[in-house]
Amino acid sequence: MIAKQRKILIAMDGSEQAMNAVRYVSGFFPPEQTLTVLFHVGAEVPESFLDLQREPGFRSSVISINSWSAQIKKNIEDFMHKGKNILLAAGFPAESVTAKVQAKKIGVARDIVRESHEGYDAVVLGRSGVSRLKDIIVGSVANKLIGKMPHVPVVAVGGNPDSKHIIIGFDGSDGAMKAVNCTASMMYRPDREVMLCHVIRPLNIHLGMDMLFTATEEEGWVKANIEEIEPAFDKAKQCLSASGFASDRIRTEVVKDEASRSGGVIKKARAYGYDTVVVGRRGLTVIEEFIMGRVSRKVLQMADKMAVWIV
Repeated sequence: MIAKQRKILIAMDGSEQAMNAVRYVSGFFPPEQTLTVLFHVGAEVPESFLDLQREPGFRSSVISINSWSAQIKKNIEDFMHKGKNILLAAGFPAESVTAKVQAKKIGVARDIVRESHEGYDAVVLGRSGVSRLKDIIVGSVANKLIGKMPHVPVVAVGGNPDSKHIIIGFDGSDGAMKAVNCTASMMYRPDREVMLCHVIRPLNIHLGMDMLFTATEEEGWVKANIEEIEPAFDKAKQCLSASGFASDRIRTEVVKDEASRSGGVIKKARAYGYDTVVVGRRGLTVIEEFIMGRVSRKVLQMADKMAVWIV
């Protein structure tokens, strides 16, 4: 099976987490089959500051501002060069790595969204940026981007995650199968394992009812869920096998008695050391999940030291 060439956009904001996103890409994608674009949107010095050069009393301030602007430009050039060297050291051919720096046109997030329409297969970014104060939950730019790019998988990288193990939050829905298809088409490597994780919440939580069910009723509920998910598991495993994943490296897990689907997936990921989490944007309840599913949003918030793919 000949794998297609992938084109990956890495959003670069000058932060260490963005550099960790580069490191993740360097270990996750096969160098000979991947084109990478390191993309930085720079904020120019406001015109109101530049207008000060017309005022004699403020010329020294303008010189300081110009020096500051030049230093910022150099810092970004050095940052992009460092990112490029990480990819080259991982075996990416020089001609497959591009550093692209542009001045802000509309806004940082919207400029990245516009760039993402240029034939990319995925957009990778750090979950937190330069300003930690603004990025307590998920980086301000990252949070905007994830909701505005439904046309392409978005990968939010937290910490410095390992790239060898993938867990897919799987409920048998169309969104979950898209996550499987994305994994099959983009993530195969010979040493990589993948787990399909299905979470069955207790009956009273699933129904939203404040009442107790008997042990027999709970057992029947769990049994019915397992019987329903098994054919979907088989379909997903066939898809992954066809892409190259060895059957003994494809696992299925059913998590029971977890109040939260997202919590169940993340708990399983941490228990087994799966640092790449893949979830569909929407699950079974499309109407109430709008642009991005509640489960995928919660997974993103909880997986602070992992790479989360929103497909």
